[in-house]
Parts: sequence; C-alpha cells; structure tokens
Amino acid sequence: MIDMLKGTVTSKDWMFVGVVLGLTLVVCAVFFFFVYQPELERLDTTKSQLNQARQERSRAQELAANIHTLRAETAQITKLVTEFEERLPSEREIAILLTQFEDIAGDVGGLDLEMRPQTPRTEGTKLTIPYRIVVRGNYHRIAEFVNRLERFRRYLKVSDLRIERQRDGVTEAEFTLSTYTFVEQGTGGAA
Repeated sequence: MIDMLKGTVTSKDWMFVGVVLGLTLVVCAVFFFFVYQPELERLDTTKSQLNQARQERSRAQELAANIHTLRAETAQITKLVTEFEERLPSEREIAILLTQFEDIAGDVGGLDLEMRPQTPRTEGTKLTIPYRIVVRGNYHRIAEFVNRLERFRRYLKVSDLRIERQRDGVTEAEFTLSTYTFVEQGTGGAA
C-alpha cells in the first residue's frame, strides 16, 4: 500500500481496493435491504394511513357541516313515525275504538248501529281487523256517519258499502269497516 503512495501499484494494492469495494458493496446492500427498504415500506404505509385519515376527516367535516340538516330530517322522520303509530291502534285499543264508533253514531244522532266482528286477516306484518256494520236511520245521517268514519284520526277503510232504499224515512246501510295494526314477524301477536 505504501508502494501505491510512491506511485507504483502492486497486486496487493489491487486486492486491497477490491476488498474495500466489496465491503462497501456489502455494507450498501445490507443498508439497502435492512434499513432503506423497510423505511420506504413504512413511509408508504404512513402515506396510505395519512390519505385515509384525510378522507375520513373530509367525510367528518361534511357530516359536521350537514349535522343540523340531518338532525332536522331525523326529527321530521320521528314525528312522522309517531303520527303514523298514533293512527294505528294496538289490539288493546280496539275496544276503545269500537266505543268511539258508537260515540260518532251518537253524535250524528238518530242512528241504530250494529257491529259484528269478522275474522282478522294477517297480511305480512299488517293485521286487518274487519267489522261488519249495519246502520239504520236517515240517509243523510248515515252518509254523515260514514264520512266521519273515513275522516277519523285512525286508519280506517269503509268497503262493501250497500245502502237500501229509504222506506218510511228509514234507510239501512251495511258495510265492512276495517282497521289495521302491525304484527311482529314470527310471533303472530300485535306489535
């Protein structure tokens, strides 16, 4: 090696340079595979996590900007559901409902009312509870009674309406009055 400094290069000097270059390449390879490459992968993972965090933050900011609108929509939907549930009687309320029908007939006045329960029918999650109604009285009072039933706060359906001719000031009307309630699926009981 000292000869190399004097200007002459020997095979020992070339061997020393080769060993130094080989060790340098080994150190570089070890550095690349065990330090640099894992750091690159960690950097890619961190960038990916950063992008996901930015997207989540963006979605959160959009939700935060719309939270008042979403809360208003939720309140409106809750109100509609409550109103809907109020219009559908539970099975416990059916007796009260029948009394209310009788009260309507009493308010109209001059009507003779008969109610006969029919066989309830289940259709999916809806239970239809029909009653056969026979009402006798003045034609106009019967029409007013049917009109009030159809405008009742509960969901009711008047069907199969048959009105006979008025004889001696009395008309007889017969129809099916149906109310509805929800049934829990799989149990058959009212919700």
